[in-house]
Amino acid sequence: MAENIVKLTVRLPAPLHHALKERAVEYNVSLNQAVIDTLTAELALEPRVETEVERVDHLLRKRERLADARWLDEFAAGVEIPSLDEMREWFREAPLADWIIEDRGPR
Repeated sequence: MAENIVKLTVRLPAPLHHALKERAVEYNVSLNQAVIDTLTAELALEPRVETEVERVDHLLRKRERLADARWLDEFAAGVEIPSLDEMREWFREAPLADWIIEDRGPR
């Protein structure tokens, strides 16, 4: 049997609506799901279990360690990606391990 669902129209203060929208974006869920999760957690009813990926994503965002990749589009605009042949020439076709050993220097 399907779960009983009730449709509800609610008037929210703009700052609360904004905070819920931010939470939805942060957890990559719909605004509806963010409202349900927030109410459920606050009322201590069947709390939504955050996945490991969501926990890591949330933690990285909270600590400002997860970069927003949009800056890369602006940074790399007009930059040509070198061809494989150009890269081989740069590295003189030496294996990466040789470069690491050479960079490390004699022991």
